[in-house]
Amino acid sequence: MKEYFVACAVDDAVSRVRELLADCPGEADELGVVAIRAAIDRDEAAQAAVVNLFCGLHRCSALEPSALVRTFEKLFVTWEDIAIDAPKAPAAILSVLIGCVRGGVVSSALLTKLPENLMAAGGKSLDAEGEELIASTAAELREFKRQATHCLDEFFVTLNSDEVKSRLREIGMKPYLHELVKKAITTSFSQQDPAAAREAVLALFQQLTADGAVSKDDLQWGVTRLLGQLEDLELDCPRASEFATDFVASLIADELVSVPFLRRCRLLRIGGGPGLRVLDAAQRRTPEYYKKHLSTADFKKELHTMILEYFNSGDEAEFGRCVRELTPLTDERSAELIRKVMALAMERSGAECEQALKLLVTLCRQEELSADALERGFDDLYSRMPDLLLDVPDAREMAQSFVVEAKKAKVLRQSWSALKAAEPAGPGDAALYSNFEEPGARDDVEGITDREAFYAAQMDAATQAQTAKAKKHH
Repeated sequence: MKEYFVACAVDDAVSRVRELLADCPGEADELGVVAIRAAIDRDEAAQAAVVNLFCGLHRCSALEPSALVRTFEKLFVTWEDIAIDAPKAPAAILSVLIGCVRGGVVSSALLTKLPENLMAAGGKSLDAEGEELIASTAAELREFKRQATHCLDEFFVTLNSDEVKSRLREIGMKPYLHELVKKAITTSFSQQDPAAAREAVLALFQQLTADGAVSKDDLQWGVTRLLGQLEDLELDCPRASEFATDFVASLIADELVSVPFLRRCRLLRIGGGPGLRVLDAAQRRTPEYYKKHLSTADFKKELHTMILEYFNSGDEAEFGRCVRELTPLTDERSAELIRKVMALAMERSGAECEQALKLLVTLCRQEELSADALERGFDDLYSRMPDLLLDVPDAREMAQSFVVEAKKAKVLRQSWSALKAAEPAGPGDAALYSNFEEPGARDDVEGITDREAFYAAQMDAATQAQTAKAKKHH
């Protein structure tokens, strides 16, 4: 971003960001946050440059509108913290948002999700047109909140969902319904019997969504706003996090919010520490729903993102936490996890191969993965070797280094053999394994020395190959 702000070469920046997102496909929304925060620390020209970058990425389909919506979603709930160090943050966030709306990158409906205090803090610092747009949006929001508060006050007395539905039809202003969702949840915290109030609100949400009066998107925005305000809520209600956990767990169980949405909230760290604690606690209460909603395609996408994020951060503990979220894994999925950790490392560099080996050893030693699962992963890797060799010509040698070091670390059975794992599909494939000999099969002392040298050589070769490939591409 620093280079881009100096040169303002949109096409070059778009090309580099596309390459970055190809390696880290799950980080598009976080990229948006980083870019906007970098512009906040500069000037209006930098903010305009960020808008131009987003427009360029949108035109070439490298940045989906949904990713940018999540970017602003995080900024909406963290702007007060940002403004502590950057007083002009409110106006900057509003300016970039309006620029994205004008550029067709996001829908104008996103303006209706702006928090009232953000509009009040930054609206008057915009140009005349922007100030008028924000002022009219803020006025509509205030009116909706006034009527929604009156509607909910009556609901907690009568518990009549039909009256709420009828009242919402009279009010209109559907883009602001997320405020009613958040208000209904937080108001339940202060009722004489919070548990009964929670059940009443859940029943209300069920009826309103079934009738189409409230959408799942409204519910998600309401939950996001709830998580973002937990610290403030705890000032008036010390048990707010406890009640919020109960509510989020119930929303999952009633299938009113989706597990992928809550995973995204966690990745974006919505609500900071209090928000993450609520999300983790809710997950522990509803493990069956987290597994139920993870299809084969979702699992593959989640796994790919997990591995790439690990290569970027090196955080083994976080990867282990993600694995626990996915458990219990079937034999096929556990094998796929181990195979992909190694295969994706082979496609990158020697450094990633070292990271991958360290991760697999740690997962086995901490019993996140069993020895049998590790063997299945190696079996899977070698059974797919012909395909892997098409992308990584040195894959067989690199795989041997994984075998050697896994045995050295005593997480892979010494008697395991690639010859037994891979059954050649035909005469051509048989040649891939005909000369295979695992280093270290001889004398133990000599074998250890051979293995270490062989492993180092393979990692060096992988790094050199990646460097040559990068230079050629450049």
